[in-house]
Amino acid sequence: MPDITITVSDEDHRLLTDEHKKMSIEWLRDHAASLPPTFEQWLAARLVETVRRDTLSKHDLAEMQAINAIEKFVTGLQRNGFGLASLSRHSDAAEAVGKLAEATASGLGLSLHAGKRIQELLEYYAKSAREIADLAQVSMTNRAYGAMHEAYRELIERTTKALDHLGEEKAMGRVEGGAAILVSMHVMTREAAKEKTEAFRHQMRDPQK
Repeated sequence: MPDITITVSDEDHRLLTDEHKKMSIEWLRDHAASLPPTFEQWLAARLVETVRRDTLSKHDLAEMQAINAIEKFVTGLQRNGFGLASLSRHSDAAEAVGKLAEATASGLGLSLHAGKRIQELLEYYAKSAREIADLAQVSMTNRAYGAMHEAYRELIERTTKALDHLGEEKAMGRVEGGAAILVSMHVMTREAAKEKTEAFRHQMRDPQK
């Protein structure tokens, strides 16, 4: 590869250095597993991009800008607390991703090559619903949340039927213990747990109400 020597003023060098630092920070946010380009690599890539931009047609330039915008949007999702989730029930969502990329490229009037780049981008960043939940530190899905509440309702129902056998003390301990577990899992608030246990206590003492 041929060497190219470029001379710039101190002010221009300072501006370029500052811009490279900003790029490096954004790079580490989006690509934590790899190091950003060195100043020399970044500057060379920028010079080549500038030359290409000057020689591109208006259509090619618009396509490049569209792809860059899509890439910034997709890569910025996770950094801003969002995720590109695949809700497909099948483990392989490649076909769905391909259709989405094709529809996006077609809607924006982009080339087949651009559609392929969008597809590769989506395939790399798309995650399953379970992975999205893990990234967001969601400990309980809506289905599991409902199942836990239903299990607690059934516990109270079975305990009520076995009240004569268990006795009030054991029955109350079972209901309070179940509520404590749900509170510890953040499935039920302390206030709701207290209301339910108090309601069961009153039911034991006055089953006619």
